[in-house]
Amino acid sequence: MSMGLFFRNKEKYLDSVQWLSKNSICLRKPTECTIKDFEFLHSVLKNKRIVWLGENGHNIKEHNIMKSKIIEFLHKEMNFKVLIFESGLVECFSANYLKENFTAEELLKSSIYSLWATKENLPLFQIIKELDLNLTGIDINPSSNPHIFLQFIYQLNHLVSQDMIEKIEYIESSVFKWYYRIGQYTARRKKVPVEILNEFVNFKEKTSTLINDLEAYLHEQCILHFEDENLIFKLKIIIKCLQNRLYFIGHINNNHRTYKRLRETMMKENLEWICNELYPNEKIIIWAHNLHIFKNYKTFTRFEPLGSLVSDKIKDQSYYLGLFMYQGETLTDTGQPYKISKPPKKSLEDYMHQVQSPTLFTDFLQLEKNTLNKWIFNKTIFLESGTMQTLFRPREQLDGALFIESISPPEYLKRSE
Repeated sequence: MSMGLFFRNKEKYLDSVQWLSKNSICLRKPTECTIKDFEFLHSVLKNKRIVWLGENGHNIKEHNIMKSKIIEFLHKEMNFKVLIFESGLVECFSANYLKENFTAEELLKSSIYSLWATKENLPLFQIIKELDLNLTGIDINPSSNPHIFLQFIYQLNHLVSQDMIEKIEYIESSVFKWYYRIGQYTARRKKVPVEILNEFVNFKEKTSTLINDLEAYLHEQCILHFEDENLIFKLKIIIKCLQNRLYFIGHINNNHRTYKRLRETMMKENLEWICNELYPNEKIIIWAHNLHIFKNYKTFTRFEPLGSLVSDKIKDQSYYLGLFMYQGETLTDTGQPYKISKPPKKSLEDYMHQVQSPTLFTDFLQLEKNTLNKWIFNKTIFLESGTMQTLFRPREQLDGALFIESISPPEYLKRSE
């Protein structure tokens, strides 16, 4: 009896793998793919205005390569014009505005988090620099170059007063100073000493007043120059950047769990602003970790990611694509090497690995549930960051999965001195 059951189960498992093989698209290795390989996205993404590109860990060479190639395809073949990174809104906007003055490498290093300052991402930044693909960010955390927002402001010195420039200089230098001062305690989850906190509280009050005054002044300018669309666009960006700084200063000292929640909420506010107000008529790509893009997710600690927090209007316009991997080595965010764990039988990675393709794409959105694909609709394990067994219903959280068999650490660019 038990042997018969064993064979029947094995047969069902193999049938599920066969079903997956028939209903997926096999691709070459990430390094060998060209943009022609992504033609299938025309039908998968028809009527979608926003594409979310996840990743199961930030330091994965092959994820970087695949995402860069997909973005190139979406831009050149499907007219996507805006790329939003999980990086500082202030830095990404400013760098994008100044991109003509930079090489692709300088543009990359001046905008996004250093986690992605890798050789594989340089071709993407070459495209951002040369073509009409606009870079922006959604994070409230400062991500890179502490002088980039000021460089953006200096370019507008014919529009803004010297007094305003000096106020922004003070805000920017202070934000970075406090980011590092408080950050060295929060990174170790330690309490900030009382005397430092008191000094910080005074700074916070002074800066809040400053930013609120600047915001009021900029709103007046918008009303005065309501006919100049280009100017209004820049003024709106400055206002949003200052609001992000204010929010960051207001919450930098929260405990880790609270700050994590607030960060998702603020990324959601920034994203909705970009989609609805700043680029209401453009097609948009979002680059973030899988855990930020799950669209119906809530943990028992009431944590909800960005992808779940956004409005139904944005969800309806969106296609959420998660990236996964089977084997190889990579690095933690602090640079420690680690090996990917072997995924358990009947996990998402195991099913996709059994198809035996170096890269595999499966669309969940168009599926009807049947006995062979029910793992896509039911609770299934995936390995978060390639190590932690996590349960989710793939179809509930994502519209599709891109699976890469073997991964490796990225090649980092040398740090600028």
